[in-house]
Amino acid sequence: MRGVGVLALMAVVSALVQALTVLGDPVPTSSVGFAALVLVSAAAVVLAMWITASTALDVVDGNARGALSRAWRRPRVLMWCVALTGVAVALAILFPLLPVIVIVVALLILPGVADGHRHPFRAASATVRQSPGRCAVAAVVTILAFILAWVVALVLGFLVTGVVAAFLTWVWFGANAAVLLVYWSRLYRRAVRYEVESDVAERR
Repeated sequence: MRGVGVLALMAVVSALVQALTVLGDPVPTSSVGFAALVLVSAAAVVLAMWITASTALDVVDGNARGALSRAWRRPRVLMWCVALTGVAVALAILFPLLPVIVIVVALLILPGVADGHRHPFRAASATVRQSPGRCAVAAVVTILAFILAWVVALVLGFLVTGVVAAFLTWVWFGANAAVLLVYWSRLYRRAVRYEVESDVAERR
């Protein structure tokens, strides 16, 4: 399956899973059933992030065919997604807007992880050094997109309710995540190419 198709599929499938978890309007309790719904919801977020991050880099590289199968061969991306999601949830408990910090960090490091870089933070640092202005703009856009996403979610919550509202909200979240990951992956790849060209020039 081609990359753009995979990105769209993940946004829709993840949104569908999230919508099904609110079917019947479950009330937060300490029951096993509610805990299972929370786990399913979290798993859907992590899996969608994993495949979207992997596919975004393939789209940037023009290597979109077979993107879904390649995502399964990048387990390190999954591990990072699990860790980042855990940190984001912990920060959200402290203050609802704090997860945006984790989101910006995730967008910076996940392209490097998907590319097999052993030191993703080093790769992220190289991306910022190569394109500080673009990264600053991308960070601002990311923060605005995060705020807008929650505004859209609140509006949908008033205008539409239940499963439909959850589905539309998560489709919006998924589409935003895909666009942002593709853009940040472009910045990462640009920095990598610059480093390669610089190394070649130094050897001459």
